[in-house]
Amino acid sequence: MLIFVSESCVDSAELALKADAALSLMDKPLIGEIRKTEKGAPYCNNYKISITHTDGKILLAVSSLPVGVDIEIEDREVPKSMHDVKNWTAYEALCKMSGEGIRLSEVKSGADHTNDVRFLYFLKDHVIALAGEDEDVFVICV
Repeated sequence: MLIFVSESCVDSAELALKADAALSLMDKPLIGEIRKTEKGAPYCNNYKISITHTDGKILLAVSSLPVGVDIEIEDREVPKSMHDVKNWTAYEALCKMSGEGIRLSEVKSGADHTNDVRFLYFLKDHVIALAGEDEDVFVICV
C-alpha cells in the first residue's frame, strides 16, 4: 500500500496527478481519473483508494486491497458517543474502506473501533487511522 501525502495540493485531483508522477517513476499503473460511487466513495480503475483531508493536508491511500484512511487534528471535537478523536478516526477509516459511509446508529452506539485499524504517527498533532489488509505501508510526500 502506498500513502501519498501533500500539504500543497488544493484537492484530491491535484494529489492524484502528483501521485501518478511518482507511480510512473516506479513503473506502477497510474491512478488516472478519480470517480465517485453513488454513495460518494472515490474509486479508480487500477487501485482501491481512499482519500482524506484536514488542516491543509491531503492523504491518498492506494492499494490492491480495500483500504480506508482518515486524518484528524488531535484536538478535534467528535461526537461524545465516540469517546475520543482516535476512535472517531478509526471509525471513519473503516467506513471508507467499506464504501458504505457513516452510519448514525453506529456513531450513537459508541463502540470501540481502535482495534480494527492501524495508527500512523508521521504528522505532528494529527491522528491517522488506516484500515485495510495490506501488510506493507509506504508513505510518499508529494
